[in-house]
Amino acid sequence: MNTATIGEIRVRCDGGETLLLVPGSELGAGGQATVYPVPGRPDRVAKIYHDPAPEQELKLRQMLLRRPAGAALMGAGAGIFAWPLELLRGEDGALAGLLLPRVEGRLRVFELYNPATRRERAPLFHHGLLHRTARNLAAAFHKLHEAGYVVGDVNESNILVGEDGRVVLIDTDSFQVRDPASGTVYRCPVGRPEFTPPELRERSFAGTDRTPEHDRFGLGVLVFQMLMEGTHPFAGRFRGAGEPPSIQERIAAGHFPHGLRAGGVLEPPRTAPPLQLLAPGVRALVRRCFEDGHHDPAARPSAEEWRDALAAAEEALATCARNEQHRCAPHLGDCPWCERARQLEGRDPFPSAAAVRSGEHGRRAAPVRATRHPGPARAATAAVGPPTTPLSNGWLLGALLVAGWGLGTPSLGPIFTAVVAGMLLIRGWITAGGLAKGGSVAATLAGLTVLFMVAGFAAGTNDPGVPAEPFAYSAMDVDRKPVLLDPEKLAEAVATIPLDLPAMNGTDTVVAVLFFTVDEDGRVAPGSVSFPGVEPPGSARLAELERLLGYVRFEPGMLDGGAVPTRLMVPARSVRGRAVVLLDHELTRGEPLPRLDSLPSATVPQETSAPVDVALAQEKPALLNGSEVQRLLAEMYPPLLRDAGVTGRAHLSFVIDARGRVVPSSVTVVSATHEAFAEASAVVVAGMRFRPARVDGQAVPVLVQIPISWTLDRS
Repeated sequence: MNTATIGEIRVRCDGGETLLLVPGSELGAGGQATVYPVPGRPDRVAKIYHDPAPEQELKLRQMLLRRPAGAALMGAGAGIFAWPLELLRGEDGALAGLLLPRVEGRLRVFELYNPATRRERAPLFHHGLLHRTARNLAAAFHKLHEAGYVVGDVNESNILVGEDGRVVLIDTDSFQVRDPASGTVYRCPVGRPEFTPPELRERSFAGTDRTPEHDRFGLGVLVFQMLMEGTHPFAGRFRGAGEPPSIQERIAAGHFPHGLRAGGVLEPPRTAPPLQLLAPGVRALVRRCFEDGHHDPAARPSAEEWRDALAAAEEALATCARNEQHRCAPHLGDCPWCERARQLEGRDPFPSAAAVRSGEHGRRAAPVRATRHPGPARAATAAVGPPTTPLSNGWLLGALLVAGWGLGTPSLGPIFTAVVAGMLLIRGWITAGGLAKGGSVAATLAGLTVLFMVAGFAAGTNDPGVPAEPFAYSAMDVDRKPVLLDPEKLAEAVATIPLDLPAMNGTDTVVAVLFFTVDEDGRVAPGSVSFPGVEPPGSARLAELERLLGYVRFEPGMLDGGAVPTRLMVPARSVRGRAVVLLDHELTRGEPLPRLDSLPSATVPQETSAPVDVALAQEKPALLNGSEVQRLLAEMYPPLLRDAGVTGRAHLSFVIDARGRVVPSSVTVVSATHEAFAEASAVVVAGMRFRPARVDGQAVPVLVQIPISWTLDRS
């Protein structure tokens, strides 16, 4: 019998064994269950349901009676499926959960097909291993379908992958199960829209019997993402009229941008690999899945067809002569990964073993040339001829050095820098032969233009009053927002910041917004963290918050099939004086918020006196953080309205308390030209800080009403 020194959750296996599970030792939690380690059994976990449905036990009994091939234990882990081992019951004998094999030492599949997380967590996982992973996944689906099961909720979160490409499907108790004797179907009530075939878009999962043809669509999406660097098959550049449709709407309309019948409405993403990268046999299955299968689900390739085609494609892959980690289909002339590394400015999607050993894979390297394969690398040669530009006599080099000196020396000034650099260029042009040298005039004019631009840039960046912030896309502008991989770390980091704000009337009142940028590698970009209205820029607490956020990991935002830096806004509210993030469904894939009862308590000052009209104050409130508010206005401008050139205004009423802070529960939108301006203005107001109003020398709360104007710089 297993025992534990401390145990408060007692469950009994149907075989008679009693398990004592330790609260606080949870390995994970979701909306339906919590997973605990089993003391004394490192190869087992216990999944305890929050509120099991009455038919759940009948469904699990069917799964225990009919195990598919691959559900057998292999050592301390699972085979292809983390299949239920035993039912667990509470002290009243009712179903409490199930015993499962523990699966460790594997990554989730999206960490491997996403180039940024793959480079960080498994940099030697090459394109051949991605083929093998896709093949093994197709083989797993084939075994399930042969045994009469349907996955139903196909998605990238329930697939774990080993370093050799072997896969394990977890959360198997969500599969659709059919009782062959009675014909009863125990359905899968959930599903992810981006993996759902078009015929199920408007249907209730809980009321639908799913078929292998439905699984085949989701399997095709996963195979496509594994072989196409994480690109969703329906991601692309919209060329139609109006707002770009969502991924779900594109699936429903059959707008597959890589197909033969794309029709120009949707073009492949600029940053995605071309479909020609895939072996012809795999490419044909892709088009069958997403074009022929759009109107005829039976036309979608079976899991067995995917398995066989992927096995053949993997076996035929050739190795690049320049980088042994580049594996390419033999029908390609040039190595596509060398070319892709060049396009990504040296960030190789499959870095060499030497680069990984030296740590160079984690930073941008020099761009590389595309190479032919297979065969030995050829030596590069250069044509030798008469000089045609001022570079031949060093004058252009001198001009560039002067420009560089101007960038680093604010006192020089842009005009002086440009004049000196231009004189050097002209002297070089004359020395090189003047008008007799074709191309010298064009080279000189181009050089002067560039140098004037550089000098102007130097003047702007040398102004200490203009902070240089790295570019990032708005979360509304990307195809997919960043996805938080560890919500607990974000919650713990933000909870370190006390919110010195009045108590709120509603539990979901937003009192502040945390801003930060998630870079292409899924990390919080240094210097991007701000908490307007809570912590001033440069404060020690903000620096500590940024340090803690450095441990938080995301799947990066995706645009046109590639990872891009994305600016996030995370609302926060006060719980006993501490900041608690309000994570939205999309950011966390529907995972529940971390529990709040473990947060430290703090005293929250209350506003005791009623506000007076601002007209009665002898000293009016004065805005103290104007530059911060201007930055907040730029960040909060609704992207759709900004891109359409729409301007507007909102009038807001709110109370400024005796400390000069806006009382969040008092913010009211009196009028607005657009609803999006109203919401954005409320966030901006919450970030304002004032010198408090005074009556007879005493600071007092006042009721004010101000306009917030949303304008665009037309210069």
